[in-house]
Amino acid sequence: MKKLLYITLLATLFTVLFSSCEDWVTSTTPQIDRIEDDLLNDPDQIPFLITGVEARFALVYSQLVVASDLLGDQLMFDEAMANATFPTFREINDNFAGYPNEVIFASNTVRGVYTPMHNHRLLADNLLERIEGLEGLSDEVRNEAIFTGNLYGAVARYFISFYFAEDPCGNDTPGPQCISQFTGGPLDGSAIISPATMMDQILPKLSAAEAVASDYEKRVINTMRARLHLILGNYGEAYAAAQNGLEQGDAPFQALFSVQAPNEFYFAGGDGRRQVMPAFRFADYVAEDANEAARIPLKEAPAGDVSIAEVRYQQDIYPLRESPMDFLTWQENELMLAELEALRGQGSSDGLARVNAVRASHGIAAIAGPVTNSVILTERDKELFLQGVRFFDLLRFDVWPETISGTPGLGNTGNPIGPWRALPIPNDERNQNENVG
Repeated sequence: MKKLLYITLLATLFTVLFSSCEDWVTSTTPQIDRIEDDLLNDPDQIPFLITGVEARFALVYSQLVVASDLLGDQLMFDEAMANATFPTFREINDNFAGYPNEVIFASNTVRGVYTPMHNHRLLADNLLERIEGLEGLSDEVRNEAIFTGNLYGAVARYFISFYFAEDPCGNDTPGPQCISQFTGGPLDGSAIISPATMMDQILPKLSAAEAVASDYEKRVINTMRARLHLILGNYGEAYAAAQNGLEQGDAPFQALFSVQAPNEFYFAGGDGRRQVMPAFRFADYVAEDANEAARIPLKEAPAGDVSIAEVRYQQDIYPLRESPMDFLTWQENELMLAELEALRGQGSSDGLARVNAVRASHGIAAIAGPVTNSVILTERDKELFLQGVRFFDLLRFDVWPETISGTPGLGNTGNPIGPWRALPIPNDERNQNENVG
């Protein structure tokens, strides 16, 4: 995650190497053959390929967060903004309410996440294949490649299986059932792989990465394990992992960007173009306690870009093309521990000290407690602002909103929300994979 100077060259290289990436569904093997380039089998090129995996993760992550936080309730497609014109953003914001399948499965925004996401998985897996038996590779570089290929291979599988679905969940299905019954994605033309089943691939990869990891990286991996187990309701496993996860003071594990390979938020909901805006409640949080601005950075959108008299706020947590994005943090780990202790029967603590430690890290006053469902939901809403995990919380706590968000008086605001509780698998997959309907 450190070598930003390579990103421009990598973008060009991997565009060429995967120029036929839209065909990856029908035959994975030829695509792997296509990137078996002798020039890249030189030991000196492995660091370059490692950086390529990291850079592709950053691209996918920022695109996925925009889409999933529109699907959830942290972002809204605000038609009061003059440049809010992408119909696919509106469709996702509506949870595809009333849209026919030919529109849902043809979403360019969803496709724009889905194809690079699978490409990222191929790059991570190919890195591991490429170093197998490669002579002249130092132990240090080999271990870095093993760590990178396995960690990001696990992350890519998490994205594929936890964020996507073949079918809508429906408006009457309990949220936890949506996760277990409806979410899932395919690999290499397979049938849908549910999150619980995908863990059979994810957990061994995390263990393989851990075997060559630094102490800090081991804590990152355990926080990742804890997140996955928490989403699936495996509370004992989540607690065991989180106890060995990121600690207070640890640096966040981030996705890094550059001007040439920018953060998606800059052009979707930032100064580059203001289309998706934070839900109104985030401005309310800051109005209620100004110190919340430390973890919910907002700024007033220029009046000339707003078509109505009311003030609009835009996210300011990712203000630049090159703004990094937190993926895993010690604060998330503490909030997981707090939830597990206070609500899920793990340990003997009431979780309050952990919640207040997270608040104190931003200069926010302590709460008196107790730690309830509402406290955890609100603290996670604020702490994990625009990190792409909110829709899991809406499902886990079964509190999916009933109506569509957006600009009052415009669009579909206030109408019943659509039935999708994950991003729909697009036509590229459906048309070429006989196992996906």
